[in-house]
Amino acid sequence: MSTEIRYPRPLRPGDTVAVTAPSAPVRPGHEARLTFVTDWLRGRGFEVVLGECLIGDGITSGSARARADEFNAFVRDQAVRAVVPPWGGELAIDLVDLLDHDALRADPTWVVGWSDISTLLLPLTLRSGVATMHGQNLMDAPYGLPHGTAHWLDAATMPARASFVQEDPRVRRRGGFDDWERHP
Repeated sequence: MSTEIRYPRPLRPGDTVAVTAPSAPVRPGHEARLTFVTDWLRGRGFEVVLGECLIGDGITSGSARARADEFNAFVRDQAVRAVVPPWGGELAIDLVDLLDHDALRADPTWVVGWSDISTLLLPLTLRSGVATMHGQNLMDAPYGLPHGTAHWLDAATMPARASFVQEDPRVRRRGGFDDWERHP
């Protein structure tokens, strides 16, 4: 395998973004937020497909095999150009050895996330040779970012070989979690 990291092609309007929960599900009561953020993404010109491993009230969105199978199906689908989780969780580690690195290598797809999803990003990049993106999970995507921090969608839509400088942010959103049940 080459030691050069390959990058998925830039996202373009009309591309499909798949949403699946490799770790924690979207809980009942947060479905209005999910609708809001998927509408936000559609408003930027993207098609959005929602996985079956997405809504639930357990610690994960499904069994490790079901979560990995859905993730792999999205990576294998040539229409899907990015896979974005709603958020992190605690058990993405269960998927590391179940992911299809060959499919990602064959047709690079953006895999985006942070928090528990970071557990998947490094092994995916190291085993496939394809860059992944440490960026906002979908439920946080509409928020503005601190000065100097690029949004994952801006980075993923940049022309190939483009470069940008990202500063060390000194400001973070403070005050705990937002109440998405009352204010989706």
